[in-house]
Amino acid sequence: MESAPEPDRLAELVAITGDLAEQARAHHVRAAAREKVIEDLHEEVQRLRAGERALVLKPVVVDLQTLRNDLVHQARTVPGEMSARQVADLLESFALSVEQALERCGSTPVRPEPGTPFAARDHRAVKVVAAEHRDEDSTIAEVVADGYYDANLDRVTAPARVVVRRWTEPAAGTTRQEKGEDGV
Repeated sequence: MESAPEPDRLAELVAITGDLAEQARAHHVRAAAREKVIEDLHEEVQRLRAGERALVLKPVVVDLQTLRNDLVHQARTVPGEMSARQVADLLESFALSVEQALERCGSTPVRPEPGTPFAARDHRAVKVVAAEHRDEDSTIAEVVADGYYDANLDRVTAPARVVVRRWTEPAAGTTRQEKGEDGV
């Protein structure tokens, strides 16, 4: 039969078990403190993000408020008789206000020139028309809407919408007049 452990050995095991229990309690307290710090930091990050969004959007919000007030004022005070040119000038002035607001955000309008080569990265073809000459193939015939370039990203973020010319060889045997040329 085994003999009972010596009292010193039993006391040593009880002390070791007590130390382990105390270490486990201390680790639990530290883990709870870390979780509290993480929760506090998460809440602070959320507050900072909300503040950052408000800070970034503030100039745009102010520009939009000003634009709205200008539009409302113009709607109330527009003369009864306005020429088409006066209306166009008024609308272009509002477009300029929007353009300035966009520029403050780092976005500038891009308007390609008709006749320049079509670039899929910078342009979106909304229509294809026949080119009159071979050298007009894949060139811009008309700009339907401006694109936008973001200076912060250094790239086009909204391609300009354009009409593109496409050259097709005339069918064999057609005369110059059938091709639409005057023969001179």
